[in-house]
This record gives sequence, C-alpha cells and structure tokens, in this order.
Amino acid sequence: MKHTFLNVALLIFGAILVFLFLKFLLSLVLILFIFALFWTWRMQKDARNRLFVNGTVPSPAPDGLHQGIFLGHHTSWRGKKFNAQDSTGINLFEEKTGGQVSPSAQGSGGTKEKYPFKTYIAKGLQEKNLDVMKIDYDVPANPFWLSFIMDEIVQIAPGSYLGKMHIKLIPGLPFTVLYFELKK
Repeated sequence: MKHTFLNVALLIFGAILVFLFLKFLLSLVLILFIFALFWTWRMQKDARNRLFVNGTVPSPAPDGLHQGIFLGHHTSWRGKKFNAQDSTGINLFEEKTGGQVSPSAQGSGGTKEKYPFKTYIAKGLQEKNLDVMKIDYDVPANPFWLSFIMDEIVQIAPGSYLGKMHIKLIPGLPFTVLYFELKK
C-alpha cells in the first residue's frame, strides 16, 4: 500500500512539474512573439523604411564585392560578394584569430567567406506591392537555422542598396530584424 501511494504521489508531482515547465515555455514563446511583432512594427515605422519603399529593383543586378554596413551596429560582417550571372553570392566577414582581428585583416581587407545565398526578384515580404531582390540563405551549404533568414535589397542610388533582414518563422508573418546598406 505504501509503495502504491508513493508511486501515485511521484506521478502526480512529475505531471505537475511537466505542466509548469510547459506553461513557462509557452509563456516565453508568447513573450518572444509579442516582442518580435513590436520590433517589426518599429522597423516598419523607421525613416529607413520610407527610403526602402521608394527604392527600385537593382538594375543592373549587383555583381562583385559590395561593402556592407549594419546601420547602428558594429559586427564582423563586411559585406557581400555577388555573382550576377549565376544569381548567387556569399557573405564576407572579418577574419579573427582567438577572438581578435588577425593582423592580415587589419587594414588589408582580410576576410572570410561564409553563408552562401541565391538571389532572385520577387515581391517584398512586408511590402507586398514592391519588387525587391531577395537574398535567400535556404541553400544546402548553410546551417539549418539560416534557412529562416531572408534579406531583401532595393537600389537607392547607382551602386548603393538598402536592405532589410527578415526572419521567417511563421509562414506569412515575417519579422523584420534590421536594416543594412551595401555599396559598390
């Protein structure tokens, strides 16, 4: 009788712990979802979005090296290298060794190529009436998590492009993360 009661008590206690963990996890997902919606709304109200909406499909398509700037952020990302003929490209990052910029990278343009992509023209994820150049990371050479990232660029001046980075976790509901610039 003691063992039966103890087993039932442990089973109930375990079920309560699982329920509380799932409730916590669901609350965390809901908080992240609400934050992502707010952040996307904020990005859509940003002055750079007006510039993006007034941009045009890149013509001619970007080709070769383009210096990248994350607006308001400092990262090791340095830009993109496009191959217009194949509609592909790859990102360029500052080379680092042991957490430090390598001597070859300081002032000499030492970069590492990572995260290939394909490009194509389509309607924007947020601006459904605007034609943009998509930069799609859903290619076999990339890690799984990168398949959820979609960049879009428009031309704002000859050789100058404004881009948006989106995360596509929920079909039909992309979250806009940031803006970036590319210059020839």
